[in-house]
Amino acid sequence: MAKVSIIMTSYNKPGYIAKSIQSIVDQTFTDFELFLMDDNSNAETIKAIEPFLNDKRIKFYQSDIQTMNERVEKVRYAALINEALHKASGEYISYATDDNCYRKNRLEKMVDYLESDQSAMIVYSASLVNYLNERSEITKQQLRHAKRMVPVAPCQIDHCSVMHRSSILPVIKEKFGSYWDENPEFYRIGDARFFWRLNQFWDFYPIEDILDDNYITELSIHYQLQQQEKSEFIQMLPPQRTCKELREELRSMKQQKTIK
Repeated sequence: MAKVSIIMTSYNKPGYIAKSIQSIVDQTFTDFELFLMDDNSNAETIKAIEPFLNDKRIKFYQSDIQTMNERVEKVRYAALINEALHKASGEYISYATDDNCYRKNRLEKMVDYLESDQSAMIVYSASLVNYLNERSEITKQQLRHAKRMVPVAPCQIDHCSVMHRSSILPVIKEKFGSYWDENPEFYRIGDARFFWRLNQFWDFYPIEDILDDNYITELSIHYQLQQQEKSEFIQMLPPQRTCKELREELRSMKQQKTIK
C-alpha cells in the first residue's frame, strides 16, 4: 500500500508522455503508485510507455474505447480518473497528464505539507505553463502563483498542481454520486468541475514553490477549442459549460451558507 496514489491520463501524445512519466519516476519521494490510465492510444504512444512498465509502482490500464461517438459521450479523462480512484490505495491522491511534468521534489513537498498541517485537506502549488508551437518550441510562459488559500478554485488552479487526502473521496461520492463529473458539457473544464465539488467542503491550501510544468500543445483540447477550424471531435461536443458559471454558482452557494 503506497503513501501516494498518482493518476495520469494518457491519449495519443507519444512525443511527450515519456518525459511526463520519467518526471514521476525520478521523484525524491518514492513511496507512490502510479495509475497510468490510457484511453486506447495509438501504437506509437504505447511504445513510448512500454519501457516504464517494469517499474512495479506503475499500474497500466488501457481502455477499449473505439469510436468518436464513444469519446464524446462522457468526459474521457474524468471517466479514467474515476476508474483509477476506485483502485487507489494511497493516503494522498495526486494527478498528472501526459503533457505535464512534475518538478523533482513535488511529491515530497506536498506530502510534508499535509503531514504537518492536519487541517489542510487539499494543497496546490505554483506551476509554470509553457505554450508550445508545432515545433515543440516554447512561445509563451505563464506563472500560476500559489500565495493564498482558495475557496473558489475552478479555472484558477490546474489539477496537475493538486494533492488531496483520500479521505475526502467518500464525502464527494455521497454528495454527487461520483468523484469526477463525466458529463460531456464539462469536457473543457473537467478539473474545474471537480474543484467546484471540492470547494463546497474545503479550501485549497497554497505551496508557493513551482512544483510542476504544464505544456499546452497543438494536441491539447484547450488549444483545439481556441482554434477557428475545429476538429471533428470538438465539433461533436455539446455546448460547453463555462468557468464563470461555476465560480458564480459556487460563490452564491457560499453566500447562502453564510446567511444561514
